[in-house]
Amino acid sequence: MRRLTLRQRLDQMPVRMDQRELKVGEHSVTYGTLVPKTPPPEGGYPLVVALHYGTMQEPGLSPYFGLGYVGQLVYPALQDLGAVIVAPDAPEFSWAHPDSEAAVLAVVETVRKEHPINGRRTLVTGFSMGGQGAWFFGATHADLFRCAIPMAALPVTTRIRTRDDATAMRKSLDAGTDWATPLLKTPLYVIHSRADETFPVEPLEEAVKALKGRGGDVTLTLIDDVPHHLVSAYGDVLHDAIPWITGVWDR
Repeated sequence: MRRLTLRQRLDQMPVRMDQRELKVGEHSVTYGTLVPKTPPPEGGYPLVVALHYGTMQEPGLSPYFGLGYVGQLVYPALQDLGAVIVAPDAPEFSWAHPDSEAAVLAVVETVRKEHPINGRRTLVTGFSMGGQGAWFFGATHADLFRCAIPMAALPVTTRIRTRDDATAMRKSLDAGTDWATPLLKTPLYVIHSRADETFPVEPLEEAVKALKGRGGDVTLTLIDDVPHHLVSAYGDVLHDAIPWITGVWDR
């Protein structure tokens, strides 16, 4: 059987893939997009911003790392939304770092100029480091994202400039519920594994309980027997979130 080249496989997909580079402050930010080949619906395409996990591999992120993550999890799970999917690459160690925040906002602004986007049908999602980013953008940019789906991550709701900031954010989850205030405007669908050894489920359950206690619109879905780094195993449960996503968009 003749094997298809990568270009042939891409030509057969219902989306067009693009790779771009954008100067944002002192950083040159790479990002990828998947755009449906079908014409946009009335009002424009939905928009999904997908934030990748971190890597400990040297020399660090390769360009368009985020597109690999999207192909691994987000596109297979959420392709039925017919959305423009955006995959930026983080310029810093955290999506909550101001430089990473600026990168995401600049990329989204560029994409919205180039494609008709429905501002009422937007989602930010991510896994692990990207899940923390989904929490963060849900907390800080509710005007831009109608809803957020963090996966395999504890909440981050403040900007993270240093590793000490990240530690302080984690400790704040145990020191009251002030951390939850910025999330009260954003519907959240939280996905986590009971077998996650990097971010144990108990603190996540306590955080969700605290957020609900403050009146947050949050749904928690737990899965079993999936270790933290088995990213693709989240595909079915992320796909199952589609009715929730469209329900939020239709409000």
